[in-house]
Amino acid sequence: MTTMTVSYIGMPPGSENGGTEWMNDLPARYVHGRDGFDRRLMEELAAAGVPCYTLDDLANGPRTIPAGIPIFVEWLANLETKIPGSETEHRSTIRSGLIRNLIDPAARGSDQVISLLIAQLRRQPPLPRPQRDWACQGLARIATPAHFPQIAAVLDELPSDATGRYPLIEYLGKVKTAQARERAIRELDGRAVVAALNALGTMKAEGVRHLIEPFVTNTSSDVRKAAIRALKKLPE
Repeated sequence: MTTMTVSYIGMPPGSENGGTEWMNDLPARYVHGRDGFDRRLMEELAAAGVPCYTLDDLANGPRTIPAGIPIFVEWLANLETKIPGSETEHRSTIRSGLIRNLIDPAARGSDQVISLLIAQLRRQPPLPRPQRDWACQGLARIATPAHFPQIAAVLDELPSDATGRYPLIEYLGKVKTAQARERAIRELDGRAVVAALNALGTMKAEGVRHLIEPFVTNTSSDVRKAAIRALKKLPE
């Protein structure tokens, strides 16, 4: 069976048609074990039809990479074994790339990916803010309404000022249950009020117009606009 090669702007020269010679003539800046470059990962992805030098190439490239998902999952789940020791800048760079590449519609509904991203958010010491934000973006992108209990638990665990909470609160709009409605209402008093307004509007929540109307005169233009958008979607 022929492996289809992912095509994107910036892919390694010579890899377009599944060629592999490019891996034997790497630019000097790519040194195994440094700055997010790992030859093993490069070779595994290339064999799956996903040619790249580093994960950053992919995170900024194709919109979706179905063939790469199993590799991203296996590496992220076993990253400490594959690159043992302390969390060096190199390993952290690879962790970032793995998390970012799981923000992919091809992973939608995957219990395995969702559990893995949640495990990353629960790591101690906590991940740096960009990695937490990417993990939250991934969860919001791929979680289905059936994953509401897990997402609600993550929301309860994240600090109130964590920016990663915003996409998770907007995710509530996809759930459209009484529990999701109440969870979104709770956020109207917090920092993520815009996300909460968006969620309530998306789910067309009933019985909340009186809660949203006061935000139409809020001092923040972003809040005012979100409230107006939500009210237009809500039932009378």
